[in-house]
Amino acid sequence: MAGTTDIFCRSLIIYDKIFCSMQSIKRILFPVLFMVLGLQVSGMPATDSLRYEVLMSTALLKTMNLDAVFIGTLDVTPERHVLVSTKNQAFLLGWGGMKPLGKPASGAIGSFAFTPDGLLMVVRDNEICYFDSLGVLTSLYKLPYSEMGISSGTKTMYVYDRSTGKTNKGVYELSPGGKYKILFELTSPIKSVAEFNGTVLFATRNLLCQFDPATKDYKVLASLSKEKTILSVTADLSGNRIYFSTDREIYAVNNSAAITISKDLGGIVKFYGDGLMVFDPGKDFLIRIVGIENVLAGIQSARPVEKVKSETEVLTNSSITELVKSELADPLIIAIIRRSKVNFNLGVDAIIELSGQGVSSEVILEMKQAMGRQSSQIQQK
Repeated sequence: MAGTTDIFCRSLIIYDKIFCSMQSIKRILFPVLFMVLGLQVSGMPATDSLRYEVLMSTALLKTMNLDAVFIGTLDVTPERHVLVSTKNQAFLLGWGGMKPLGKPASGAIGSFAFTPDGLLMVVRDNEICYFDSLGVLTSLYKLPYSEMGISSGTKTMYVYDRSTGKTNKGVYELSPGGKYKILFELTSPIKSVAEFNGTVLFATRNLLCQFDPATKDYKVLASLSKEKTILSVTADLSGNRIYFSTDREIYAVNNSAAITISKDLGGIVKFYGDGLMVFDPGKDFLIRIVGIENVLAGIQSARPVEKVKSETEVLTNSSITELVKSELADPLIIAIIRRSKVNFNLGVDAIIELSGQGVSSEVILEMKQAMGRQSSQIQQK
C-alpha cells in the first residue's frame, strides 16, 4: 500500500506545528486537542469514514514540559481514557488532558491491563498490583517470574513470560482469586498475547501463532523474515480481524490472508471501539485510525490481498535445523511443517544427522507424515 506512511508522516508534521504554535496552555493539565483529519490513503479506496486522531506527539509532551520514557503498553479505561505509563508513573490521556494516575511507584512497572470487570492490574517486578484508595500500588498476587506481560480476555486474564534468560517461557491463565495455570510453554520469549474467539493469539520472534486451549493445538497464522520481531497483537472481535505489528510495520489478518497496512509505522497496537491505536513509546507517538475496517473490506473485494507467507516456500532438512537453532518450540515447528510445502530427505543417514542437530523425534515423525500427506495429495491429482 504505497503512500500510506507518507500521509501518516505529513499529517504528524502538520499536527506538531499546530501543537507548537499553541501558547495559552496549562503546564500540568494540558487540554489535549484530538485533531481529526479525513485523509485518502494512496492505494486505498476513497472513503469518508477513514480518519486519523493524534492522541500524543513529541510536541504535546514538550508543551506540557513532560520528559517521560514510556513503556510499551497501553490500555483504555472504562471511562474511555487512554492509559500509558513510564516505569514508575502511570498517566491518563483523554479529552480533558493528560495527568498522572496514582502516586509514583516503587519498583518497575512492566505491563498493565484492565480485567473484564474494569479493575486495573499492574505488573510491578514479580507481582500484580492495584491502585488503592490513596493511589498507591499495592501488591495483589505474586507471579512466577519478574517483568511478565499481562493482557485481558473476555472472562479471564493472561500473563506471559517476555524474558530471554530462562529456558522455558510460559503463557498462564489467571483466574479470579489469584489462581493461575500454565497453558503452554515455549523456548522463545512471548512478546504479546490476545484472546480471539476462544483461542489465544501470541507473538514469538517473527511468528504470529494461535493456540486452542480446548484441543491444545497450535497454528501459525503468519511468519515474517527472521530478522523481524513481532511486538504486538490485537483483535477486532466484531470485525473478526487480527492486527499485529513490528517496530515499523502493521499487518491485518483474517481467515484468508494478511494485508500490509504500513511499512514505516509500527509499535504497540490495540483495537478499541471502531479504531486501531498505534503507540510508539520510543517516539512519544500515539494515533488512532478510525474506519480502517471499511477500507480493508473494500480492498479485499476489489483485488487479491497481499499475503504474508512463510519465510521459506519449501521446507527442507536445513530449514528444520535452522528453526531448531532459533530455539523455537517443537509445537511451533510442527505447526510450520503442517502449513508448508516440504521436500525432506528422510534416509537413515539424514535422520541421524537431524538427530545430531537437535531435532526431536516428534519433529522427525511430523516430517515423515508431511512427506506422506504431500505424496498422497500428488497421487490424487
